[in-house]
Amino acid sequence: MQQINTPTIGTLTQNEKFQEWWRSAAINIPFVGMDLPVTFMDFIPENDALFLKEAEEAIQSFMNLESTYKFQIAEHVMANFKEVASYLGEEGIPKEMKNVNLLSIWNFVYPTEIFMSRRHKADKDVYLILACECEWEKEHGLQFVFRQGRKLTRVSDQDGHLTNADAFDIPDSEDKLLRDF
Repeated sequence: MQQINTPTIGTLTQNEKFQEWWRSAAINIPFVGMDLPVTFMDFIPENDALFLKEAEEAIQSFMNLESTYKFQIAEHVMANFKEVASYLGEEGIPKEMKNVNLLSIWNFVYPTEIFMSRRHKADKDVYLILACECEWEKEHGLQFVFRQGRKLTRVSDQDGHLTNADAFDIPDSEDKLLRDF
């Protein structure tokens, strides 16, 4: 299989089954304080010459986010938890999460890997997805999507969409986090 290199991520190896996917070894991600692998999705080098440059800029921006940014976006994590909890009912919520708050919600989020992809609609930017497991959504997990790696633009289950605008087929102007970018 082929390999590509970026200064920050290092070597990414092409997936044998999904040839538009390229995966790296785990690298240190300061935002979450752990090492995670990075996967480029839907990337065909000969069709998108700018992707590597833009992905490099996005991962560098993401690496510059301090762990304190987690507390700035905790309200969005909490909103996701409350939405899922409203469907599950009290019996579906783990006991240890009964008194969860903005300061403790991150204790129940477990980052697993990073994905990077270009949005194929509207802005066509590179988006970074921090994929996670979490205590309240064991089936679909949780994803944090950062436009250009710089700013949170979506918190949701891992549904394959980069924006709420794409997920719900609404204009970008009606997607609050995307609009506020």
